[in-house]
Amino acid sequence: MMSNTMIAQDTRYIPAQPLCQVVVDICRSLGVAEHKLLRGTGIFEADIRDNGKVSVLQLAALLVNAEKLSGARELGFLIGQALATSHNKGFLNALGYSRDLNQALRLLSAFINQVCSLVSFGEYRQGSARLFTFRDAAGHHKAFGIASMIVCSAMVSISKLWCGHRLPLTFHFPFSRPRHIAEFEMYLGRKLHFDSPCFSVTVSENALVEPFSRADSFLLMASVHHFAKTRKVGALLPQIIRNMVTRNPQIAALDVAQALDISPATLKRKLKECNTTFSALNDEVRREQAVFLLRICRLTNEQSALNMAISDLTNFRRAVKRWTGRTPSELRGH
Repeated sequence: MMSNTMIAQDTRYIPAQPLCQVVVDICRSLGVAEHKLLRGTGIFEADIRDNGKVSVLQLAALLVNAEKLSGARELGFLIGQALATSHNKGFLNALGYSRDLNQALRLLSAFINQVCSLVSFGEYRQGSARLFTFRDAAGHHKAFGIASMIVCSAMVSISKLWCGHRLPLTFHFPFSRPRHIAEFEMYLGRKLHFDSPCFSVTVSENALVEPFSRADSFLLMASVHHFAKTRKVGALLPQIIRNMVTRNPQIAALDVAQALDISPATLKRKLKECNTTFSALNDEVRREQAVFLLRICRLTNEQSALNMAISDLTNFRRAVKRWTGRTPSELRGH
C-alpha cells in the first residue's frame, strides 16, 4: 500500500544518474550544449557528474528544455532506448536480475521514486493479464508528454534486454494517430491504438512470466538491499490522492485533508502548485475504472456501476459520459 507521506515537488530525492545524464548525452549528440540545457533548471553539471539528487520540478524543467532546444520529435524514444542500453545502470539494471516481468513489476512498485519519478501507474487486472495506465505523478506538468514517451520506449527496449526479444506490449494513446507514425512503430512496435480514453499499456499473461535471461536471485536480493538504504519513502500528493480514491470511491477533499493532517485550504493550495485539483484527480481515476470495466472487461452497466459503488444507473451513464466523452455502450463497442 502506498505511503501517505508527502514528498514535496522541490525535494531533491531523484538520482541524477542515469536519467539526467542520458538527457544531456542525447541532447549533446543533437547539437544542444549542456549549459544551455541546464539553464533555469537549478541543476549543475556537478550534480549530474557526481550523481547528486534532483527534484521533480528540476527534472521536469530539464525535459522541457530538452524538448524545446533539440526540436527532435523522437527525443523521448531516444532517451528511453538509451536508458535500456548504453545507460542501463542503477536500480533499473538491478531489475534485470528478476525471475520474470511479474517479479520485476512488484519490485518496481516499491522503488518507483528512483525509476519513474514523473510517471506513475494505475494497475488493473483481467485474469492473469495486466493493464497499466500512465499518470502524471506530479499532477499536471508540461513534461509529462515526453516523460511518458521515455517510459514507453524504455519498456520496449529493456524487455528485449531482459528476455532476448521484444515482449508483446500493446499501447493505447489518448491522442490522434500522429503523422510521424513510423517513429512510433520503430520504437514501440505495431500494437498501437490511438484516440483512446486512457493512456495505457497492456501486458499479456505470457509476457508476465517470460523468463529473464539474466535472472539471479542472489544478485537481485543484494541489489534490493543496497538500493533500499537510499530509497525515498513516500509519494507526491497527486499519487496519494489517486490511491485514496481507488481505495474509497466516495472519499471527499475534506476526508483527504483530514487523513493528511492538513487544512482543506492547504490541500487546495498544494494541489494548485501541482497544476491540478482534487476533482480532476478523482475524475481521472474514475475514468480509468470505467474504461477498464466497460471496455476491457465488457461488463454490463449494472455490473460496472456496482463495482464503482454507484447506485443509480442514470447517474452512472451520465458520469461515464462526463469522464470519458463516451457512453457506456460506445465504450463497450469501441
